[in-house]
Amino acid sequence: MAKPFSATSQGSTRGQQTGKPFPLLFPVEVMDVMLSKSHPEYHSLKSVTIGAIKGRKYDSERGASIDSLRWYNPIDPADFKTPLIGEAVLLVQAPNGSISSGGRSDNFCYISTVGVLGAISNNAVPGQVIQTQDSDSPLTFTGNMASPEDTQISQYAPSIFIPPLFAFEGDRIIQGRWGNSIRFSNTSNGSEDQIFWNNSGKDGDPITIIANGIEDRTVTSRSENLNDGSSNLILSSTQELDLEASNKLPVGYSKLNQYAGSQIVLSSDKIILNSMEDTVVISGKKGVSISTPEWKADFTEMMDILKALLNEMNAQAKGESTFVTATGGPTALNPKSMAILTALETRLGLLEQ
Repeated sequence: MAKPFSATSQGSTRGQQTGKPFPLLFPVEVMDVMLSKSHPEYHSLKSVTIGAIKGRKYDSERGASIDSLRWYNPIDPADFKTPLIGEAVLLVQAPNGSISSGGRSDNFCYISTVGVLGAISNNAVPGQVIQTQDSDSPLTFTGNMASPEDTQISQYAPSIFIPPLFAFEGDRIIQGRWGNSIRFSNTSNGSEDQIFWNNSGKDGDPITIIANGIEDRTVTSRSENLNDGSSNLILSSTQELDLEASNKLPVGYSKLNQYAGSQIVLSSDKIILNSMEDTVVISGKKGVSISTPEWKADFTEMMDILKALLNEMNAQAKGESTFVTATGGPTALNPKSMAILTALETRLGLLEQ
């Protein structure tokens, strides 16, 4: 059986000249970030992609000028977290374009930011003042290596505290710097932390939560909240969800938090469904309800009322349901009105299933 390739496999010569192993993973401080093609160095660098960072090695490049530092691409340009200036990222050895032509591939990419401060929004660390190798002016070692008035720490992220989400065993959580998140979780019965989805279902039943926004930043940790004004998308399986309706539901409808089964919930201050080319379809096996501050109505009940009204008006028009007027004679509608009512009744009949 073929042996897997390794930099430490027998026959490898990397690091043998110095007697020290070549580092395959090491941290650097972020000095600049390539955010768009408008960056002044973008067109002069052939292999740099959007999202690349200019990094300073903490061990061997202290005091080196920013112009002399290298650029490092994200390990996966389709899935990366853009670091902030002053944060630390980990570099890992990776192949580059030269590998296809048999050339050497001495390339490094960054794989992850380091939570030096344990913060969600900003882990940039201002540090000590030192002398650079090519300048007499003092520059900070961390925090963009610039003078205090020129530092770019927090240029791309506000100085806000984002409380981290509770984590449950087996969770995968992605948290943005701004209070947005994606959670891949399960029912998590027996949790000491109050959450909106563990009232029913078995441990291991999946739930996916996409949340955007935080109302209370005074807490030290938090869970997603369906009733605090944030925007949420929930894909559940067997869980009851602690969700309150903004208006009363029609008679016969259960409360929103009483259904335990697979459901999709959109919760926000405003929801817009906008189809640019084709139709919007709403289909409910048991029914469709509409609730406003003034009305709470089941769509089927609304159509039944409309049908009964048209039937009665049509009967009146045809003289099938007559009444005596003050002058003592029966009254019928104008023939044109009769034709209109008949047409409306036909159209309504086409809608009935």
